[in-house]
Amino acid sequence: MKRIIYLLLVLVLLVGCHQPLKKQDSLKMVITSDIHYFLKDYYKECEWFEESMLYGDGKMVTYADEILDAFIKRVIEINPDIVLITGDLSFNGEKGSHEALAKRLMSLKQKDIAVAVIPGNHDVDNIYSKGYGKDDYFNVENIDASDFQRIYKNLGYDIASHQHDDSLSYRIDLNEDYTLLMMDTTCHQLTGKAVDSGGFLSDSTLSWMKKQLDNIRQNNKIPIVAMHHNLAIHNSMLNQGFTIKDNENISQIFKEHQVPFVLSGHMHCQNIKEINGIYDIASSSLLDAPLQFGVMTLDDHHMNYQTESLQISVDANAYFDDVSSHRFDESFLSIQDEKIREVMKDVVVKANRYFFTGNMYQHIEEIKKMPGYAYYQKEGEKVSFYKMYLEVMLQETQNHQKRELTY
Repeated sequence: MKRIIYLLLVLVLLVGCHQPLKKQDSLKMVITSDIHYFLKDYYKECEWFEESMLYGDGKMVTYADEILDAFIKRVIEINPDIVLITGDLSFNGEKGSHEALAKRLMSLKQKDIAVAVIPGNHDVDNIYSKGYGKDDYFNVENIDASDFQRIYKNLGYDIASHQHDDSLSYRIDLNEDYTLLMMDTTCHQLTGKAVDSGGFLSDSTLSWMKKQLDNIRQNNKIPIVAMHHNLAIHNSMLNQGFTIKDNENISQIFKEHQVPFVLSGHMHCQNIKEINGIYDIASSSLLDAPLQFGVMTLDDHHMNYQTESLQISVDANAYFDDVSSHRFDESFLSIQDEKIREVMKDVVVKANRYFFTGNMYQHIEEIKKMPGYAYYQKEGEKVSFYKMYLEVMLQETQNHQKRELTY
C-alpha cells in the first residue's frame, strides 16, 4: 500500500510541463551538505546532550538554528539561482527535524531561490531516530521515502522534469546548457537495501541514470551529478562507508557521458579528488568548522567554485578543536610523558581541522614547526594510527576550497 501511495504521489508531482530553471547562459549555485538538523524539542530537557556533542565528530548540533539563520541570510545576499543540499538533512531521520528544516528552507523559495535536496544515510528509514529526555531516551517518529518526498515536495521535486520510481532520484533541467541529476545513493525500503549498509546505486537506479545521461547528451547538454556518497576516495584511511560501491564502474559511466564533476558530501570534509577524469567535490558539513558552503558559477563549458564561511556567536574552529581533543584523548594515553602527550595531540588536532577545512596546503610548514611534530619520529609507533593519519593529511598539497574547470 505504501508503494502505491508513493507512486501516486510521484505521478501528481510530475504532472505538467517542466521548463528549464532559467534560460540565460550564466548559472549560480550554492552547494552545502550534512546539515544534520535536530529539532530542539527532541533534546531541550536533556542536560547532558550538549556535553555528548563535545565527544562527537565536531558537528555543532545545538547551534544549528543560529547557523541556518546565518546561512539563509547569506544565501539571500548571494541570490543564487538554486541551492543544492547533498543529503543528511536531519540528525537521525526524525520526522519533526525534517519538517522544521523544510519550513526554514522554504524562506529561500519565498525569495525566488530554488532549493533542491537529496537524502543522506541518516534521513530515511532510520532505526536510530530518538529523542533525548531528562533521564532517558524517548521514541520519536522517523520517515520513509514517501514522507521524504511529501516533506520536500517544494524543495526540488517541484522543478524536476523526470523522477525515478524506485528511488528518490530526480532530474532538473537547469538551463539550456546544463542538466542536474540528483541521485539517491542511500539505503531504504524503496531502494531495497538494509538501513545504512553503504552508498550504492541499485540496478534500477543505475539503469534510470544511464537513460537520463543518454538523453542529456543526445540533447547536447552538459550533465552534472549530485549525490550524498563520494565518487572518489578522498582519504586512504577514511574511505570505508564514504565512497559509493562500484565507484570505478560508475565513474566510467560518467566519463563516457562527459560528466565534468560530481557534487557529494557525507564525509564532512571539504575535499576535491579526481577519478577517471571526473572531479568529485565533497562539501564539508555546514555544522562543522569553518561552517562553510560552496558557491559555483556555470557558464558554457566553464565552472568556477569556491567556498565561503559563516560567523556565529561562538568560535567554530575552537569548538572543533575541543571535540577533536576529547576524541583523541584516550588514544594518546600510551604516551607516558604528559607534556609530550599533549604537544603531540595538539599537532594532530590542528592538522585534523585544516584537513577537514580543505586548506591543509597553507599550513603544512606550520604543522611541521609545532613542538609536538618531532616527537612523532620517536614516539609515533605508540600512536601508530595517528602517525599514519598525520602523514596522509600532510600529503594534501592542493587547495580544496577552490576549483576552476574548462571542459
